[in-house]
Amino acid sequence: MTRFMLLLMTTVATPLASLGQVIDPIPGLHASIRPMSHHVPLGQPVWIRFSIENTTLEPITLTVPGSEPEIPSPHVGLPLPHIFSGGEGSAVTVTTESGRHWDQPVSYRTSRKAPILMIAPFGSVGLTIDLREFFPSLRGAGQYRIAWRPYGGRVPSDSVLINIAALKRAEITTDDGPMILRFMYSNAPLHVSNFIELATEGFYNGKTFHRLEPGYLLQGGCPRGDGTGIRTDGKRVPAEFHNALMRKGSIAMALLGDDADSASCQFFICNTRQKDWDGKYTIFAELVGEDSFATLDRLMAVDADEFGRPVRPLHIRTVRIFDAPPDELP
Repeated sequence: MTRFMLLLMTTVATPLASLGQVIDPIPGLHASIRPMSHHVPLGQPVWIRFSIENTTLEPITLTVPGSEPEIPSPHVGLPLPHIFSGGEGSAVTVTTESGRHWDQPVSYRTSRKAPILMIAPFGSVGLTIDLREFFPSLRGAGQYRIAWRPYGGRVPSDSVLINIAALKRAEITTDDGPMILRFMYSNAPLHVSNFIELATEGFYNGKTFHRLEPGYLLQGGCPRGDGTGIRTDGKRVPAEFHNALMRKGSIAMALLGDDADSASCQFFICNTRQKDWDGKYTIFAELVGEDSFATLDRLMAVDADEFGRPVRPLHIRTVRIFDAPPDELP
């Protein structure tokens, strides 16, 4: 029996908060939780990955505090009793913005016996579960912070924040027709939030597409109408580069010069595949539907002067935010 197994078998299964004590962490172990997405459509599974990593040159054997060890489970993965190995609490805590919290999973009961877990040197083990099955509060809309402190609180992980809500789309109405935007919540959550915030406030209503580069892009959303304006509050959005390709229908935020973190309110719609723009602008949405692309084609067919200014005003009449189809993924 290893030193770590003996140490855990004698751990008092009492949550840290109740005693106000500082319990030494178990050396060589790293716990982490990772959501499949930080933005979950209302009514969809809340998939969370729980992982334990051995960062040492020696194998580590783990038992669940307060349970009688039994032979290792024949199944590969992190046993459920090890996820909920907090002692009096479950080790998993779900907290809302208002401070309400839950640390006792429903439909789960601590068993008298729990399998021994053996992790090889530099090995890791994990399990992905739908956390709604254990915390029904996650079936409702809201912002939730999830924390994990397994093994009696001795292996704390960083917490994660998830938003559960009906996903949104946007409709840009122009004199040449409508365009529907599908947001990339998982790839660019800050940019999506920024655009939805501005659109909901009516910021884009009455603005124009002030720049048209024939064959390449259409840019708009400037409060001054000339490409020099920013949000009235001066807020900037840091870059969220990802692997999506810049192609026809891709929608990205415009930048000030070479500052990758200068996104504000202006956006552009790409009209063709642009390899040189991949990873240089944050794509936060894409056009969907034949009507949207037909509208883009009509707008792009308008003549522009030598400075890229359309020869006739291309008005953004309104930008409307509405619920996405229920089967849409973030």
